[in-house]
Amino acid sequence: MPSMDMVRRFAGADPEGDAQVLGLCLKAAEEWYAKAGVPSQEGDLYDFWVCNLAAWFYDNRGAGGEDAKVPPYIVASVHQLRPKKGARKT
Repeated sequence: MPSMDMVRRFAGADPEGDAQVLGLCLKAAEEWYAKAGVPSQEGDLYDFWVCNLAAWFYDNRGAGGEDAKVPPYIVASVHQLRPKKGARKT
C-alpha cells in the first residue's frame, strides 16, 4: 500500500508541509481506483499508479473545467490494475 512518504516524494512536496492535503489526495486516489473497480492490492504497480494519481490531485488541487479531468494515461491504468473477468484469485 502506498505510504504518505511515497506520495510526498512522488509529488515533490516539502517533507514538512501539506501533510493533511497530501493525505486527502492519497485517500481520494485510493477511492477513485476502488470506484473504478480496482481493489486495494499489494504491489509496486498499484503503488505507482495510486501515488501518480495522488500527486496529480495534489498538483491540480483547485483546478476546474477541462483542467480537472484525470489524464487519459491514468484512466488507462485501470485496465492494468482491474482484475480480469473470470480470473481466479490466488
